[in-house]
Amino acid sequence: MKKIILLFALAGSIFACTKKEESTADSAKVPGQNGITIDSSANTDLYKKSIKAIESGDTVAYRSTYAPDVVFHDNIDSMTLDANMAMFKAFADRGIKVKIELGPVWESQYDKPNEKGITNYVSGYMTLILTRGDKTAKTFIHTVGAIKDGKLVEEWSLYDRAAMVEIMK
Repeated sequence: MKKIILLFALAGSIFACTKKEESTADSAKVPGQNGITIDSSANTDLYKKSIKAIESGDTVAYRSTYAPDVVFHDNIDSMTLDANMAMFKAFADRGIKVKIELGPVWESQYDKPNEKGITNYVSGYMTLILTRGDKTAKTFIHTVGAIKDGKLVEEWSLYDRAAMVEIMK
């Protein structure tokens, strides 16, 4: 009996001395906080894969990052995946080379889903560089992509179209 009591006392001492790891769920929330932001995840990798596919012209890889019914909101225009891809095809048809300099990319993970069940959004900044012959046009783009079940399901992009219009002439 003494050995059992001694064993429990020893086990209790060991557990009492171990450091408890704090998880995100255990940390105290700041008033108004309803999620977290991280700089690297499977979702940020998905976003980067989509960007690299635009640059390389890999339409199969590009399509694979999006849900079939994705909606793109380019400035105030909404379009389907096919319409979005047509824009990049127009560049290729005119001999315009696309290069993208990716800036900061991060993911916001919210505690509660929105009305569409989405909790994950990847945001990023980039510079789109379009080259045709000796002409170069640049535009700065801010994009936010909603991600659900490992696919981009909605995307918002803000940019000045003037550079694109100029290079297409």
